[in-house]
Amino acid sequence: MAYLVSDGIFYPFGAGTFLAGLYLTLVGLIFFFSEVPKMRRRLLEAVAIILLFASFHLFPPLSLTAIPALFFILLMPIYLGWKHRVFIDVVHIVLWLIASSALGSALYWPMPKAFWSQVLTAGASSLAAHYFLLKAYPRIKKTRRI
Repeated sequence: MAYLVSDGIFYPFGAGTFLAGLYLTLVGLIFFFSEVPKMRRRLLEAVAIILLFASFHLFPPLSLTAIPALFFILLMPIYLGWKHRVFIDVVHIVLWLIASSALGSALYWPMPKAFWSQVLTAGASSLAAHYFLLKAYPRIKKTRRI
């Protein structure tokens, strides 16, 4: 029983659940100010991530798919934001990542160094940077063309 809890099926299942939650959180952050396209499909993708990671215990060679799955988890929400016109162009994506990192480090600096404060500052800074860029970037792009 200790094997199942420590290194058995529950560890990959927990990792898959965490990564599926991360995927849905990233999709939610990007589409926070608009509607998430095909929400049932996003939930199905999250369940597939959980099942993929839980199957590592049953079929260990399948764990080679962890790296491509991680790229899917991190890059698919950004691709969806670009495809559904949340992001205007690649510069908008890069500015969002830079602005959210800068705001995150500015917000995290005075807070206690705990996991909850990291999660709080990451969410708040990415939403603030996203909102600011959604409002300001079209104006910046128009003035740059003139």
